[in-house]
Amino acid sequence: MASTKTTAPADQYDFDNWDQDAEDAALVALNDVKYIIVEQSFVGRFADGTIIRIPLVLNLGIVDELQAKHDSQIDQFKSLIETFGGEELAAALDSKGLIAVAIMTEKYFRCLARAQELAFPESSASSS
Repeated sequence: MASTKTTAPADQYDFDNWDQDAEDAALVALNDVKYIIVEQSFVGRFADGTIIRIPLVLNLGIVDELQAKHDSQIDQFKSLIETFGGEELAAALDSKGLIAVAIMTEKYFRCLARAQELAFPESSASSS
């Protein structure tokens, strides 16, 4: 089992000034993922610079296959990466942190849902 003991001097860490704001900033920085929408595609960038591109326009056959083969959105997302970016890019996703992949996955599926919502603006206005 790996040791959790550190050899760093105790004064290297500022425990006394650590607060919720510092924790929030540190955790956000760990999982900095960004995205834009370009030519009907979701283009995401992980903190290490890895770029993924997945269409936001999917045919029903792809959606049916994703839902039949994969229960989780992360697995569906990875399958889309493999389909549209290749096996090498999908394998690179395995080296990313779980939270970063989950955040990117969530952002992609939120974009899909938002596109649907924007297609019917009167529906969302009447539900408010």
